[in-house]
Amino acid sequence: MSETQRDILNELALLGLQAESRAKKKEWELVLIAMEIDYFWQDGRLLVPSSQASKAVEEIRQYEREEKEMEHYVPRAAPEQKNALVSIFILSLLLLFFTVVYEGLGGEQWQYLPWLENGSASAAKIIQEGEWWRTITSLTLHGDPAHVLGNVIIGAPFIIAVCSRLGLGLGWLMVIMTGALGNYINAWIMSPAHNSIGFSTAVFAAVGMMAIHAVKDSRLSLGNAFVLGLALLAMLGVGGENTDVGAHLFGLLAGFGTGMLTMRMVDLRESLKKIDFLFGAAAALLVLESWMLALWGESLLDVF
Repeated sequence: MSETQRDILNELALLGLQAESRAKKKEWELVLIAMEIDYFWQDGRLLVPSSQASKAVEEIRQYEREEKEMEHYVPRAAPEQKNALVSIFILSLLLLFFTVVYEGLGGEQWQYLPWLENGSASAAKIIQEGEWWRTITSLTLHGDPAHVLGNVIIGAPFIIAVCSRLGLGLGWLMVIMTGALGNYINAWIMSPAHNSIGFSTAVFAAVGMMAIHAVKDSRLSLGNAFVLGLALLAMLGVGGENTDVGAHLFGLLAGFGTGMLTMRMVDLRESLKKIDFLFGAAAALLVLESWMLALWGESLLDVF
């Protein structure tokens, strides 16, 4: 015996839903087709099998609710790319520093300082001997021109985005500290023999931060933000010879955490603007302090 059919238009009308146009009827038909619900129109009635009637009504109701939400949804305007030139200039200092380390720019005495020996992210030195500054100094060191240039080019859009959202000073402070955190986690996870250099850990920290911050400016869910960050890691951070995938991964994960911590700061950006230079000074002093400890074993406080 064939199943009885039920007209669901009256039930939809009780929910305030009307198929007032041919276009709306087509939309409802597509909903029913997508949910594999049989239907047909007869004398102005929308008939579905009785066993599927409740499901049909509910699917159309959910569809209409989502349509209404979309009508009122206004995406947040993306923040201006402020301080872009300054951030690019700061990134270019990595190129200058590479020249100082390897070519002795400014005098041969600079070339012969133990930059790599004392500044690399040696897991044994960081974890076993407490030389935390290596998590920062290693960010400024690179093995060859292609390595440093790649980090500058790839890192620029993400770091500019972070600094646009948080402010130049706070943005750079977060990038450096989060990159250092990624290096520390990498050193803790890896064997004591592990050693690495490069700014890419900080680059992926910025990637992680911006993936999380994308939730605030779009309809992207938190879960999809994680997927986006991991996709960028797969695209940019797992290929090439001597690639430290662990540093990239832990930089990204640290960026996820920092991104969630700093989402609220975006709303406080105008209030923090007055002291943003202090954050910037802290970032610069953190790098300088780390190199003072690495090369001469002295803190800035010892000098002054």
